[in-house]
Amino acid sequence: MKIKLIFFSLFIFGFSNSQIISGKIVSNDNNQAIPFARIGIENENVGAIADDNGNYKIDLSNVDRNKVLTVQLGGYESFSNKVYDFINAKNHDIILKEKISNIAEVKLTPKTFENKNWGINTKAKKLGFWFNSNNSSNGNWKDEVAISFSNNKKVKIEKINLNINQFETDKPVLLNFNIYSKEDRRPGKSILSEVLTVEVTKDQIIDNTFTFDISDKSIWVDKEDFYVSAQIVSGFKGKIGFSAALLGAVYMRSYYDKWEKIPVAAPAINIDVKVEKEKRGTKQ
Repeated sequence: MKIKLIFFSLFIFGFSNSQIISGKIVSNDNNQAIPFARIGIENENVGAIADDNGNYKIDLSNVDRNKVLTVQLGGYESFSNKVYDFINAKNHDIILKEKISNIAEVKLTPKTFENKNWGINTKAKKLGFWFNSNNSSNGNWKDEVAISFSNNKKVKIEKINLNINQFETDKPVLLNFNIYSKEDRRPGKSILSEVLTVEVTKDQIIDNTFTFDISDKSIWVDKEDFYVSAQIVSGFKGKIGFSAALLGAVYMRSYYDKWEKIPVAAPAINIDVKVEKEKRGTKQ
């Protein structure tokens, strides 16, 4: 009887301390679902990715209750809440507020702006970052990769290009791109005022390059260094490879863990930009 009682007590204790929280991530604009947003713990490799209807499930059982739970997505204000308060909330739906863009419209003319391509253009087949999956249902991707861009001019980002050396999947795959400011020599806050998520199919990869045209969006960086990141946010069966260049540096993180700089190779991310020309008689 004592053994049964102890077992029952342990079962109750374990059940009561199990903190698997589920909810939905929505926009403050008409409560619209936000698909494939990441929810996680700041500076920890703990998190989850919402499904295509904005639904998420995250296990907080072994997480320090004083840590901060966060959701960050380009185009939205960040959501943050102490884990203890979040667990004890009656409603676990997360509402993200849309960012309001205050960027003034700039007239682009050949006299004032010129076209440039920045970044890593290698199309290496044997060197890269590969993503494998045997599960097409849970969308449980966590690794985000980024490269840095030095910049001392005013630029408008027109296209994001990703060189892909392998794309064998059972379905289209969603990629999320983000653009971050520089903080402490690492990616900092997102500077985007809208979401940059796009569906990728094999026939969209031309000459081993996938191009995301964002020229219709107003994405400016004014005389500051920045980072561009890429992350797979939907599940699939198969294998995807990003080409990579040796002697470069990649910044990587899982969910909202700390960004780690790995000075071995860098993913082939490059961008087409409109760059402000230097005025005559001035140097930058």
